[in-house]
Amino acid sequence: MKRLTIGLLAALAASAAFAEDVPAPKPLDAKIDRVLRSSLTRCKEMTLSQQESPMNLPASFSSILVKVESPRAACETQTLVVTSRLGGIYVGVPWIIRDVEGKTIEEKLKNFAWQSLHMNFTPEVDRSALTADGLFRVTMVQTTEFGKMPMQGEVDPEGNVFFMGHFQRLVDDTNAARLKTLEPFISAAPQEGSAKPSVTVIEFSDFECPSCQHASGYMNPIMSKYSDQVRYIRYDLPLVSMHPWALSAAVAGRAIYKQKPALFWDYKKEVYENQEKLSSFTIDDFARSFAKDHELDLAKYDADVNSADLRADVLKAAGAALTNDVRSTPTYMVNGVFIDAGENGKGLEEYVASLLKK
Repeated sequence: MKRLTIGLLAALAASAAFAEDVPAPKPLDAKIDRVLRSSLTRCKEMTLSQQESPMNLPASFSSILVKVESPRAACETQTLVVTSRLGGIYVGVPWIIRDVEGKTIEEKLKNFAWQSLHMNFTPEVDRSALTADGLFRVTMVQTTEFGKMPMQGEVDPEGNVFFMGHFQRLVDDTNAARLKTLEPFISAAPQEGSAKPSVTVIEFSDFECPSCQHASGYMNPIMSKYSDQVRYIRYDLPLVSMHPWALSAAVAGRAIYKQKPALFWDYKKEVYENQEKLSSFTIDDFARSFAKDHELDLAKYDADVNSADLRADVLKAAGAALTNDVRSTPTYMVNGVFIDAGENGKGLEEYVASLLKK
C-alpha cells in the first residue's frame, strides 16, 4: 500500500523521534477513540492504545501517541492525537517549526517543508481571523512541474507548530464533515451504478501506483452483484511527487469520461493492464490512441486534455483528499467510512454486503 507524499512520518522524525523506552500502553478515552477511528482505516481486527507523546507542543496543546495494532500489516500504524485547551481535537503529525529558520511563518513553513520533506510549498497564511482553537488558517500550495496542488492546514500565531488538515470538535460527525468537504470533487469524478444508492464506494486511486493496479478489479464483483444499490466513484489521487505520469493519465481519463462516461471504465482497465509498459514519454500517445480507436471527437479530447482548468481541478481534488485523512492509495471510503479492502478485496466486498443486509 503506497504511503502518501505529505511525509507525515518524516515530519515527526524532523520534529521529534518516537521514544524507544515508553510506558505500557493504556486504553483510549471513549470520545477520543471515536474521533480517531473516524480518521483511520477501519479493519476487522484492530487494537488502539495510547502512550506518552514524544512531541513538545506549545502549552495550549496536549498530545498522546496512539499505536494501532492488527494482524494485518497494512492496518498497523502510529499517529498523534492533539487536543487544544479550547476543545478541539486533531489526528495526525504536527510540524514543529519554532526553531526553523525564517522571519515569518510563511518562511518557516517553506523552509521546513523543503529541508525535512524535500517538497516545495508556497504557504499562504490568513491572518484575518482565528479558528475556534486560536489558530490561523493556512493554504499550503505544493508547486509541482504539473501545476499547483493546494492543501489546507492551521498554524499558531507565534509560528511554533503547524497542523496539516484541521482541528474538529469532539461532538462533530467526522465522516459527514469529510464527505461535505469533498463533495464538489466527488460530483465531478467518474462514477457508475445506482443513481439513488444505499451504499457509495469512493476509490481514491493513482494510475501509476502498483498497489492500485493490483486492486483495480476489487469493485468488479461488487458492481456485478449490487449495481442497482451501489454507486462506485473513482477519485483521482495522482501522487505527483513520485509518479510522473499519473496526472496525465488522470486528465486523459477525465477527457474521455466527459465524452463517453461508460468508456472511461475501459480506459481504466487498459491503463492498468499496460501500466508496466507506460511512461511519461508514452502516456499521452497511449491515451490519445485509445480515444481515436473508440471514435471520440479528437478536437474536443485534445482541448480537454490541454485545459489548464481540468488539470487544476484534478490537482485541487488531490489536495483536498490529502487534507482530509486520505493517507494511501488505493483508499476505499464506504458511506464516509475508510475501509480496509482486505486480501484481494474480500474485506471491502464483505463490508458492502453487510450494509446492504441491514
